[in-house]
Amino acid sequence: MSEITFQALAPGSDTDTSEVRTGPSGLVVGIGQAGPVTLRLFRLQPTRIFMSTPEYVTWLLAFRAMCLGAHLSVIIEDHRKWLSLADTVRACGGTIDLLRGPENLPGQGRPYRPSLVIDGMGAVSASDRLGAWQSHVTLGNPDEGRAVSDLRAAEVALIAPLSGRGAEHLRRAYALSSGQVKAVTDLDETEVVMASVRRMTRVQVAPSPTEHRLLFGG
Repeated sequence: MSEITFQALAPGSDTDTSEVRTGPSGLVVGIGQAGPVTLRLFRLQPTRIFMSTPEYVTWLLAFRAMCLGAHLSVIIEDHRKWLSLADTVRACGGTIDLLRGPENLPGQGRPYRPSLVIDGMGAVSASDRLGAWQSHVTLGNPDEGRAVSDLRAAEVALIAPLSGRGAEHLRRAYALSSGQVKAVTDLDETEVVMASVRRMTRVQVAPSPTEHRLLFGG
């Protein structure tokens, strides 16, 4: 796991566009124009994230959270797609539950054992209470009519690709300017949009050689 490094931004870099702060535990999402882009994933207060990305990005987020000590709970209809990740997590000393509902979710995490919930079934609503040191990831669709409310319920969004409709929903949900949105509409194949209130940046997300070998057999 030594290739998964957690780096501070370079001195003088623009933290307004390169870092989204949501608490005291940081995770490197990828590389932006100013260097490593970090996400403060776990904190005393729960964190909500909206994701609509290629599956490998979700896997990377989950795997890197596990490397921080997080227990993973994945609520998904088809468990077969996640069995390989689950095997890798357990082989690396982590823990993961593949679920079809919220009944067996941890009530909260701990500073040394946070909880990451990846919800692909809408099993946990924005009104449901989360615990301390717990992050909830909603796997959604930014093009849907309900996306604006779903995005507003989340502190951070990770999206790729980004359609015109999805971009407009992001703009409305996070009070973004048209210029900010226009700057991220031509994403490269390995880039995602990372957005929060009044902040948006493009991030290149790629596995390290070790991650690629463990997760994708390369």
